[in-house]
Amino acid sequence: MEVTSPQPIRSIQPTPEAFTRDRVRSILQQNIFQAQPGLNGGLPPPMICHDFQYSWEDGVHHYYSKEEQSAKTEEFCRQLYAKAEDVVFHTSQLDDCLSRLVVCNFQLQEQQDKEFIIDHTCHLLSRLPSHPIELDDDPGALHNGYLRPSTATTCNDTGSSVCLWQRLKVTTFVSTNVIRAAMLTIINKGRGSSTIMLISFIDMMADLLETCSRLSKDVPHSEAQGWYIARAFLWTSWQRCSMIYFHTLLAYYLKSGFNDHAGGELSLRCMMPSPDVSIQELSKRRAKAEKSAYMCGWAFELLRNHPVTIGVDFRRFHQRFAGAFGYCHPRCIATEPRACKGDIPGNCQRFRGMNIENQSAHDNKCAGNCPKMLWDEASYRSLSGARAVSLEGDHRDDALIKYCPASPSTLAISHVWSHGQGGRPEVGFNRCLHLRYRRIAQSFGCDSYWMDTPCIPDDHELRNESISKINDVFTQSKVTLVCDRDLMQIDARHLTLEVQESILVAVTVCDWNVRAWTFLEAFRARSAIHILCKDNVVVPLKETLKQVHEIGAIEVDMLALTLPHLLPSAIGRDFNISSQRVFVPGFLTLETAGSLLSHREASRPGDDLVIWSLLLKEEVCEDAEVFWRSRIGTTVSTAYLISSAPRLDVRGFSWAPRTPNADLSPSSLTNVSGRILSYDGSDGDRSFITSEGLRGEWFMYLFIGGNKRTALSRLPLVSKTPRSLNLRIIRKRYLRRYTWGALLRPVSAYTSRSSITDRQDMTRVLLVVCGSPGTDDDKKPMLWDWRGVYQWDMTEPLPKLDLTSEVFIV
Repeated sequence: MEVTSPQPIRSIQPTPEAFTRDRVRSILQQNIFQAQPGLNGGLPPPMICHDFQYSWEDGVHHYYSKEEQSAKTEEFCRQLYAKAEDVVFHTSQLDDCLSRLVVCNFQLQEQQDKEFIIDHTCHLLSRLPSHPIELDDDPGALHNGYLRPSTATTCNDTGSSVCLWQRLKVTTFVSTNVIRAAMLTIINKGRGSSTIMLISFIDMMADLLETCSRLSKDVPHSEAQGWYIARAFLWTSWQRCSMIYFHTLLAYYLKSGFNDHAGGELSLRCMMPSPDVSIQELSKRRAKAEKSAYMCGWAFELLRNHPVTIGVDFRRFHQRFAGAFGYCHPRCIATEPRACKGDIPGNCQRFRGMNIENQSAHDNKCAGNCPKMLWDEASYRSLSGARAVSLEGDHRDDALIKYCPASPSTLAISHVWSHGQGGRPEVGFNRCLHLRYRRIAQSFGCDSYWMDTPCIPDDHELRNESISKINDVFTQSKVTLVCDRDLMQIDARHLTLEVQESILVAVTVCDWNVRAWTFLEAFRARSAIHILCKDNVVVPLKETLKQVHEIGAIEVDMLALTLPHLLPSAIGRDFNISSQRVFVPGFLTLETAGSLLSHREASRPGDDLVIWSLLLKEEVCEDAEVFWRSRIGTTVSTAYLISSAPRLDVRGFSWAPRTPNADLSPSSLTNVSGRILSYDGSDGDRSFITSEGLRGEWFMYLFIGGNKRTALSRLPLVSKTPRSLNLRIIRKRYLRRYTWGALLRPVSAYTSRSSITDRQDMTRVLLVVCGSPGTDDDKKPMLWDWRGVYQWDMTEPLPKLDLTSEVFIV
């Protein structure tokens, strides 16, 4: 199979065109806080961003209206355009203009001298890609003043758009604010306050970039270049600051633990970096450009749609993956040499349809004909609770598997069943696999190992008992070993930085990472996970993450944020007041667990609900109605409910997901279907769960339903405007038998005035469709049935939704 490797990705190097050590020193000196004699008061924030929301006049904040904010933003964007028109000094003038929006007051910590800050700032900058990913529009022929001279180090094809992009002075230059962002991270040592300050600046740049895109639409050719250069400058700074932000956030999580029910920090503000091109669409086009044919399309789409990776630079990711697996033949579809499209897991045979024989896998040193070891049933039944395979006793070829209680001296093994190591102890376990795990367990000083194949029998009662103890097994195990077909192909005998980056890249898209059971196992064992690589070399994941974070490429390092189940958990107990539940470290909120399972399927029907309950540290539950009735008297995030998960057909619970997994959902105006995945709903208001239904506040648009016996027939015929077309589709699809229809959007938990930010796609708004037969009594509230989630295309006018305090969904 012929393999085409991605072009090598270079990192920023200190040069006069990018940044120099002397320039970093100068910026540090100018931004160190200087206390004024005679002035009392606390220290100012290390970074303040002026984002056109208010002004400070005579000691008073004057807050601007939305119209005033928009006008101020436009005025500043026109200033940037004017600076970009100067083909000789545009870079320095754009930098001076944008840097005035940020005021820094850096206070050096103890044992931090200026040379230390300068060294580490330069090191951090040198871990960023030399150029951001290209904007998605053609500026035409650019004036030579905007370009650096072409050399062999810039590009090979001097006429290509990529080459021109890399030759732009503004995409090479490292702006003052990017250097300040790096300094903030170094000086504050990754403390959480750094991320709050950075996100304010990143959001402001997103607003500026979108405003510039809007102002540059359909401008005369004479103005197109100036606007393009201004946007390229903002886009470059946004990309680099975003990477520094996520790097800083990861530093905080690695030190203090990941807060498993506060996912809002992972989402940046969406925008249009080019006219009529959303950042999601740009990301989609660029992310797939160099994707390896071997990489699973579904796994990559899940990674690409994660909030952290919206707009991320995937070039080095693809380079590392191709280096590890470029020689491999695709295995998503057995009969075709290509990966799956990534639309639904059912179209990928890594998930379904591949005929894999249990115990078809053998150790690399085995000829494939070793005998199977059967379980010692008497040994198994003599124990209770979680049983592990004992390493003591008889090890002849015909010996039976002996058991002992699982303990803190147990090696736990997490594997993908369809990779050939699945089975049941009654049928047998390949002796070579037993010997492999025995050797590895002994190398860690363990006296036993646990794996579902030899430790979970088919017997219904024994199986249920074993499953109920899985949390305990993986929580207390000394080491958890991850076995995945792809990871086991990586040669880690010489653990270079490139190999460590390849391991992290492979983990994000490997089969093991997108399965429900292995997610649960990883989540419980997150503190001691090791990766089984080629020739049974074992690599500690914690050390790999640490090394890549400290010296690796930042665009690879930040991908660890898409693996919250592999990051350390926050220390201490945490109480979520809004849901009236206490959370223990290492366990999840209902919404976070549900969102993480929405795209991870289990092997058996009903297992997804079992895994959901185990992630919440609750009794194992196999009945969705029981699962939700146990939550009467608590609350649920309304934003979490916006997904294509199937719902209960039970009065009072038509809103309640029957499973965390999302189903296919038809799009608004096309016949193309897709999944609407849930997310943790961290920015959504909460509704109360009662025995009669869900009660809470929503934005609502009320309209006539699809029941022909209603007053619809008396209304004037609606013209075929985009809005009427959408409503006609909604009536036909969801509301045939309902008198009234309602479109709902969740309310922001932070302001209770604005709807939540739409994820994944700026061009569509996700709306809940509800139906009601109406009521003859005006004093009684209207009761609503949940009918589904609709994707409203934003190229069409969205009807006005009003804040409604009492919506009752039954």
